[in-house]
Formats: sequence, C-alpha cells, structure tokens
Amino acid sequence: MWPKTDRTYSLQRRLLASMALGFVALLLIISVLLWSYARDASNRTYDLLLAGAALAVLDRVSSGPSGISVDLPYSAMEILALAPQDRIAYRVFSDRDGELTGTPGLPAPRDATLGSVPVFYDAYLDAPFRFVQQGRQLTTPTGRVWVGVQIGQTRAGRAAQQRALFLSGMGGLAVVSLIGLGFVWLAIRVALAPLRQLAETLRVRDPGDLSQIEGAPPREIRGLFDAINGFIRRLHANRQLTETFIADVAHQTRTSLSALQGQLSLAADAASFDEMTTRMHKADSQARRTVRLTNQLLAHAMVTHRADTGTLRPVALKPVVTEVLTDLLRDSDMRGITLTLSADDIAAGEDLVRGDAISLREALSNLLENARRHGPADNTIDVTLEPGGTDTVSLIVEDAGPGIAPADRARATERFTSISRTTAGSGLGLSIVRAVAESHDARLMLGTSARGGLRVELQFKRLLSQAAGRAVTALIVPVVALLLTIAPGAAQAMTQITIASATDTDVMTALIDRFETLNPDVAIAYREYQTVDLHRLILNAAPEDMPDVVISPAMDMQVDLVNRGLALPLAIPEALRLPDWAVWRSELFGFTFEPAVIIYNTDLIAPGTLPQEHRELTNYIRSNEVRLNRRIGIYDLRRSGIGYLFATQDVVQGLQASRMTEVLARANVRRFCCTFEMIAATARGDLALSMNAIGSYALAAAAKDPRLGVHFMSDYNLVMARTAFVPRDAPHADIAERFIAFLLTEGQRVLSTESDLIPILPYADVPVGGHIDLRDFAGSFLPIKLGPGLLTYLDARKKAEFLETWDTSVSFGP
Repeated sequence: MWPKTDRTYSLQRRLLASMALGFVALLLIISVLLWSYARDASNRTYDLLLAGAALAVLDRVSSGPSGISVDLPYSAMEILALAPQDRIAYRVFSDRDGELTGTPGLPAPRDATLGSVPVFYDAYLDAPFRFVQQGRQLTTPTGRVWVGVQIGQTRAGRAAQQRALFLSGMGGLAVVSLIGLGFVWLAIRVALAPLRQLAETLRVRDPGDLSQIEGAPPREIRGLFDAINGFIRRLHANRQLTETFIADVAHQTRTSLSALQGQLSLAADAASFDEMTTRMHKADSQARRTVRLTNQLLAHAMVTHRADTGTLRPVALKPVVTEVLTDLLRDSDMRGITLTLSADDIAAGEDLVRGDAISLREALSNLLENARRHGPADNTIDVTLEPGGTDTVSLIVEDAGPGIAPADRARATERFTSISRTTAGSGLGLSIVRAVAESHDARLMLGTSARGGLRVELQFKRLLSQAAGRAVTALIVPVVALLLTIAPGAAQAMTQITIASATDTDVMTALIDRFETLNPDVAIAYREYQTVDLHRLILNAAPEDMPDVVISPAMDMQVDLVNRGLALPLAIPEALRLPDWAVWRSELFGFTFEPAVIIYNTDLIAPGTLPQEHRELTNYIRSNEVRLNRRIGIYDLRRSGIGYLFATQDVVQGLQASRMTEVLARANVRRFCCTFEMIAATARGDLALSMNAIGSYALAAAAKDPRLGVHFMSDYNLVMARTAFVPRDAPHADIAERFIAFLLTEGQRVLSTESDLIPILPYADVPVGGHIDLRDFAGSFLPIKLGPGLLTYLDARKKAEFLETWDTSVSFGP
C-alpha cells in the first residue's frame, strides 16, 4: 500500500537523496578526521608562538649578587600578539626561590618535571588555555638552579585557524561530492529508463483496453511489471462486477416497474369494480416497493459517494439518534410498534465521533426500517447509546422479530440479498449500514437480541469528550487572563547605568546628554576616577558593585583588565570601522584620538624654536639646563596611568628615552598627577614646557589661552585612545553595549562638534582648536596598539624595577 500523502515524489530524487545521504555519511567520517588534522595543524602553528615567547623570556633571566632577575622582554609579548584575539597568562619561577613574576598558581603539566625541552599542554582557567612550560639552568653563587617559564594563551586564534583549515578542506570535498552526485544522477536516469518506457506504454493505452502488458522487463522491475498486470486483471474483474451490479440494478428496477405496469393493465381490464379495486391495491403495493427500491439505491449511492469525498467531521451521536427517532414516530407505519431510547449512560460530550451526520442518519433509518418490516405488528424496537470502553461508543438497535440465523449473517450485508422471502425487500438495507460502518472506521456486529430478534451494533471510535475539552479550557483561560492582566502593567521604567571613567566629567557631558536624549528611558550615573584608582577598583569590585561601562585612557591597564577575562564580548558592527590598533578581541574599543604633545609657555619659549626630533630635544634641554631648571613638567608615574603608558612606550621606541630621562633629571623636572595641572602651571609661567601632555586637552587650552603653545615632533608623536569596555558582570549589559555603539557612531559627531576630545573616526578631518590642523602631522603619529604587548611593563617585577629606576633618576618632587 502506498503511503498516504498529498504530494507526489520522484523516485529519481529519492535514489539521488539516498546516494547523497551516503555521500554525507562519508563526508561526516572524513570531516571528523579533517577536524582532528586541522586541530593538530593549528596547535603546531600556534605552539611555535608560545615556544618563541618562552625562549625570549628565558633569554632575559639572569643571576646576580641579589639573586635571580627577570627582565620581561617586550618582544615576548609582541610574539604572542601575533594571535591578536587571544588573552595570555605567564609565570616565571625557579625550583629554589619559587615565584619570580607573573600570575601565581598557573596549572602545571601532568609531567611536572622541569626541563629544557618545551612541554605543551591544555588547561582551563576562566577559559580553555594552551600552555607551554620550559626551563633552563642558571649558575648562581649557591649552585645550579632551574628557572622555568609557563606561558599560556586562549584558544581563539587556534580555533579560528582550525575552522579555516577545516572549511577549506570540506569545501573541496563538497565540490568533488557534487560532481560525483552529478554522475550518480546520470546513472540513475539511465537505470530508470525502463520505468519511463512502461509509463509511456500505459499513458497511450486506450481506457477500454484491459489486456495484459507484454514485454521482458529487467529483473529489478519484474515485480512491478507483474503487479501492474495483476492490477489490470483485478480491475477487469471489478469492472465485470460493476457491470453486473448495474445490470442487477437495471433488472430490479425494470422488474419492479414491469410488475407495476402489469397490475395497472390488469386493473384497466378489470370486469368489475371489486376486481379493479383489488388490482389497484396490488399496484399500490408494487409502487411502494418500487419507490423503496429506488430510495435504497439512491441511498446506497449517496453513502458511497460521501464516503469517497471525505466529509467526516466531529458529530455528536445522541442528537442524530433523537432526530431520526422523532421523525420515525410521525410515520403511520409505526403505529402499534413500541420504540424506546436508552442513552442515560452517555454524559455530555461522551458521544463525539468523527463522522458524517447524513450517512449516520441513513444507516439508523435503514436499521429501524428493517426492524419494522421484518418484525411483528406489535414489534418492540430498542435503541441504545452507550460507552463501549475508554475510547469507543456503541449504537445498538434490537427488535423482537425473527432475527437472522448465525449462518446467514455474513451474507445478510451483501447487496440485493434478502434472507426472509415473506418480507423480502430490496436487499440493500444492511448493505447501506455496512458501507457507513466502513467509511467511519466502525465495527458492525450482528447478533441476537434479548427479545429473540436481531441485534445490530455499530461501535465507533470516540473523540475527546466535551468534559475534557472544558477541563482544558478551564486551565487555559485563567493563564490567558493572567497574561492579559500583567501585560498592560509592564510599563517601562527608567533604567540607570553606571559609567566608571578616568576622563574629566566636563568633556564627557555632551556625550552623556546626547545619549540620554536618544534613550529617554536611560539615565547615566557618571563616576570619575584617576586611572590607577579605576584599575584597582575594577580588579577588586564584587559582581554586584561592577559598573556597566569602564572608560580609561590608560590603554595598558584596560588591556590588563580585558586579559583577565573581565570584559564581555560585544557584537557591534560599527567597530569594523575602527583602525586595527584601536580594538581588541571585540571587547575593548577605542573612541578618541589622543596624540602626546609638548605644551609650552609662549612668553618663555618663542614659538617655532623647539626642536623637531626627540634627539635634538634632548640636546636642547641639556643646552638650556640652567634656564629650564625646575621648569619642565612631567607625569608622576606612580599616580598617573597615562603617564606610565607614555613613558614605557617611549622606552620601546629606542635608547633615546634613557638619554631623555637623564637630562630631565639634571634639569630637576617637576612631577604632576594629570594633564590639567601641567597645563595650568605652564600657563602661569611656573613651567616653561610640559612633556607628553594629552593632545586634546592641550589643544583646547591653547585655543583659549594665547600664553600656551602646542608643539608636535616630526620623528614620532605617540597616540593613545580612550578605550571602553563592558564588564562581564555589568548589571545592564544590553544598555551598556548600546552606549559603546553610540560612542562609535553618533558619539563621533558629538565629539567633533561639542567636545574638546578628538574623535577617532576620522581624526584627520576634524578641525581642532581652530588654529592647528592635525593633517599636517599625520605622518608622525605613532598609535599605541591594543594587545598583549602592553602587558610587558605591567609585569609586577618589571614595573617595580622601572619605577625604582625612574624614582632614582627623577628625585625631585613637584
């Protein structure tokens, strides 16, 4: 039997789909192997970065009188920065002194023996990490000591390369598979050509031709060939049966009409009135039989038609039965017959079946008519409607007539079969009932009633009762009502987000006001900190005290917080417009352009007289040491994160930084916490010049005060960006993400027109201060790149040594 479906399908497509599934299964097996290969290949590639960084660190480990020292090389972090999306962790230790620097307590490999051969292993911190451990022996005054380094990075870069290798390999396999499937399709079409020939033979055959199909088909479709011929034979037999049925119907109708015509003819030829009356009564009886036969034939045709047209709907049996019995009681032929209905055991809704009300009424009418016709004049007909179990309901009709012998019950439901010759009818009554039962997927059972007559039971499958429906409705309605009650009250309330920032409130006010205007349901609480204090606050904040957004110009400290896994990855399409140096890991975003400049007092230093290169500037300060004594301002590196960032980045640029530190110390420089203090001291004339001032602040001040000038170097000018991120535990991360997206879109326009800060997109097209065009210095700008390299001088040991050297060199206070 073919599966029931409203859609046809293609055997060719099914075969192709089966072959495709085979290809897919094969590709899955290959994909597992390819995925493993891609993982190993990416590990080998990125393990080289870890090994190179480990060797670079070990090369800077030395032993001296004060013990083992570690000078963390900038190159090691830059090597790791070749995987720009990965966070890093490192640790340097010895078997004698323990921890030397880095993150304590990093997981060790299973084989913890420290040796000169690098050991690679996977471990989990707050995310999956890949580590290398390698050591070297040092000769110290107390003997040989093993020093080891552990360096780890997250697996984002490896995973990306693994996916790229895997997808490229699978892409090639997919192309080959598609070509293979094309050849399979051609092979299937050739193999199925005999089926198309068979279809064409049947298509052009005359409808009346039911002869067998001749031919020698392939073995694979021989069964189909024989089945079609078998179906043709059955169809031929069925047509013969149909022709026989039509002939029987014609014969029955013709015989009945002929008998009626004969009685009428005899009545017309009657010699007396009494004889004519007798003939007319017989003609009337024959007319009734003819009408009944016609009605039964029409009913049988109607029931068969409605079964074929799919008219079944949910129907309650009790109203149908009541309606039929009510109509029957009005019939004069029912006089003297007792008719009863028992339906007390059926609760409301328990009589629901899937059926056709018209066909059900016809079946019940035929059962009642048969009971009346075959029973005695004082017949009793009992109609019962009762549950037959948990999922069925039965309609039972019983009478006090002669009944049907068990041996005759099977053929009693056949067409034109009448068991009793004395009360013979059309022989279609029970045949109609059987057709209705079959179309309703019901059981028809014949038996003997309690009164000795015929018992007919129709057992239907019951649908969900009304009581159960009411129970479901009773559960659903309160829930819907509750939702409708809650929904109107879910009005939006004002949401307050917190921004912790190391940027002056005055220059951020325009941005905050504009964001609140665009988002009237959001209020911003802005909290200002120094860069060092802000870094310490975020490191030590409990999850419930974490702000929603963190903003700071100290790029190295921001990278450190993100590298510790404290930032939330954001999906901000606007970040794609940022330069590569101003975004890291989709977590840290730069939004301003801040060159480091020299600001000077125009009364003390004539404009245009400052040197253009850092080497010449060193000579200039040395030559004017007396005049500039205690009149040069720099950042206090212990209090200013941005000052420490600029100072360490100057060191990265070359040896010129150490010479500058030397001449600044000889000139007894003064140290300040922030740019505003240096600008104010320079404007008063307390200072002749200030080094590495934040460009946006300096340019804005110089535009308002003619005593101030701003000087750019020609060899390089460091550029930092104020950066922002959303903490992983931010209470309102969605609104915080919206704020950072605002900083990179509408916020850039606000920065260019309503703030002293310089937007990062694009900085060159923004006039600043009205008297300096940044495009004139575009070739000298050296942006500080966000990434692991900035962690070099945040190493605790390296930072302590750097600051100690700085304090020793620059010993004077403000």
